[in-house]
Amino acid sequence: MERVTADRGIDLLLASGLQVEVQGASRIDLRGHRRPPVEMKVRQAPATPSQIARDLRQTGGGDHLLYVVPRLTPTLRRVAAEVGFVVVAVDDGVVLIDGQEFRPLAAAATTPTLPRSSRRVPWGRFALLRALCRTREPRTQAQLADEVGITQAAVSQSLSKLNGLVTREPSGWSAADVQTLAESFLAEYPGAGGIGVNWFALDPVAVQADKALNAGLEVNAMLSGDVGADRIAPWRVPTKAIVYAAAGLDLADAGFAQATVERSTLELRVPVDPTLWRTANAYAGGQRASIADPLIVAHDVLRTGGADAEDAVEHVLEQLTHDWSAQ
Repeated sequence: MERVTADRGIDLLLASGLQVEVQGASRIDLRGHRRPPVEMKVRQAPATPSQIARDLRQTGGGDHLLYVVPRLTPTLRRVAAEVGFVVVAVDDGVVLIDGQEFRPLAAAATTPTLPRSSRRVPWGRFALLRALCRTREPRTQAQLADEVGITQAAVSQSLSKLNGLVTREPSGWSAADVQTLAESFLAEYPGAGGIGVNWFALDPVAVQADKALNAGLEVNAMLSGDVGADRIAPWRVPTKAIVYAAAGLDLADAGFAQATVERSTLELRVPVDPTLWRTANAYAGGQRASIADPLIVAHDVLRTGGADAEDAVEHVLEQLTHDWSAQ
């Protein structure tokens, strides 16, 4: 059975004709429905009465709560009607809002699995790997901690687990082999998590990316995936744009329409991973970055897929290795 994710929930909402505005990594607004923004809770099994009671206390009531679950059980249906929360049952293909069922006209597309909880993913360790791939210049634990945004103790603990991947010199720590360290990151990183909303437009993908980037200046939007790779090491024509932002964006005024993954040309994601901007800014020389760091870009190229995705990633890694060696 496919894993339940926030992305599958968002895709089912859109496929069912509902409009969604992302406000945070787990918070959305169901436009057109008279309710405040809701906190999205992802569950791999239907929520139990005790879980529901706890979540209601945390969110402030049923009007503020939305469940993404595999199935809509009779108990969940009854309690949702009594309390007023929203249920998105991804395996059943049904959305329940105020007792009304919404179903897609066609089967909702599935999306790649992304992490469901920031508590379970060592974001700082993954950011440390990316920081070590930025330059071959040795850095102290304090310098690495400042760049990544974690404590020096966390850096020390992470470095102790990178046997053979890092070297220690009198002036600090560095990657033993940047290519091996980069491949280790790509093999382990689960994705930035959070909530992604997919959009469709008719412009070339690179043009779409720039429109989204300009629209998202106030929420620190930056490019990744195909378009990011094209800016770092051009190889293939971008097929889909990926844009990270600190908060949601309504791209309708820029000529976009919300779409399911299957039809989309641009993904706008509010990530759970809090380290994306720090590493991107470091790769940009300490300036505000418009492109995610190369390893996040490479990961998203692989996530987008395509016959030549691995070749495109190889070119990004070659550029990364060249820049690392030159510093």
